[in-house]
Amino acid sequence: MPKAQGKKAAATSRKRVARKPAARAKSTRPAAPKKRAAKPAPRRAKPVVAVKKAVSKVAEKLRAKAAPAAAAAPRPKPAPVPSPAVRRPEPQKKRTRRPRPRVQSNGAPVAAWLTKGEKPRPSSFIPAPARAEAPSLIAAPPASSDRLFRADDLSEIAVRTVPVRVDIEMNGGRVYLGIIPEEITLRVGEGIEWDFRYLGGADVTVDELTIEFEKPAPFSIAQFRSRKPGTARPHRQLSGPAQKSAAGKRVSYTIRAITAFKTDIGAARPWLTVLA
Repeated sequence: MPKAQGKKAAATSRKRVARKPAARAKSTRPAAPKKRAAKPAPRRAKPVVAVKKAVSKVAEKLRAKAAPAAAAAPRPKPAPVPSPAVRRPEPQKKRTRRPRPRVQSNGAPVAAWLTKGEKPRPSSFIPAPARAEAPSLIAAPPASSDRLFRADDLSEIAVRTVPVRVDIEMNGGRVYLGIIPEEITLRVGEGIEWDFRYLGGADVTVDELTIEFEKPAPFSIAQFRSRKPGTARPHRQLSGPAQKSAAGKRVSYTIRAITAFKTDIGAARPWLTVLA
C-alpha cells in the first residue's frame, strides 16, 4: 500500500511538470489595462403583477367598508339623454325690393327736372340735360320785311316806312357799302327804314354808321347816328315821317361807316324823292 501511493504521487508530479508551459519571451507591447471590477447587479424590483394584486386587495377592503353606507343612501336617477334634434332645411329667402318713396303733388303736372317749392325727391335723382334749341330760333336774323321795332322807335302816329337794305362788306382791307335800292320815292308822312347787314367780317371793324342829309332836311333830323348793337341782333334805323316842306324835292344823302377810333372807312350816296 505505501508503494502504490508512492507510485501515484510520482505520476502526478510528472504530469504537472509536463503540463508546465515554457517561459515566454518578454514582449515589447505595453501591458493591457486591468479590467475594472464589475458592479453588483441592482436589486430586482417586485413584479408588476404582484403590485396590482396588492392594490386590488386594498381596494376591495375599502369597498366592503363603504358598502353599507352606500346602500342606505338613495341613488340618483341618471339624467335622460336628449335625443338629437332633427335639423330642417331653412327656406330660401326671397330678395325683396326696397319700396320707392312716393311723392305727392297738389300742383299742376310739370316736368320732373323743374323745381317748384319744397318738393321732396329721391336720393337717386339725376336732372335731365338742357334741351337743344330749335333751328328756327337760332337762324339768321329776319329780313327787312319783318317789322321788328323797339318801343322807343315808334311814335304815337303810325308811320308807313319803305325798307332800304345797306350791305357793309369787308373786302381786300377796304369797306364797301351797297345800297338796295339806290333811289326811293316817298310821300309826305312816310319814312325810311335802313336795314344794315354786315358781310365778310365787317362787323369787327365798323363800330358806327351815320346818315347825313343836307339842310333843310326832308325829315325832322338832319343827321342819324346808328351804333352797332350786339351780335345776333338786327341793326336798323328809322327816319320818321317826311315833312311837308320837302314835298316835290329830290335830295341826296350820305351813309358813312366809322370805326371805334372815329375814322371814316367807307361811304355811299343814295337818292330820295318826296312827293306831295
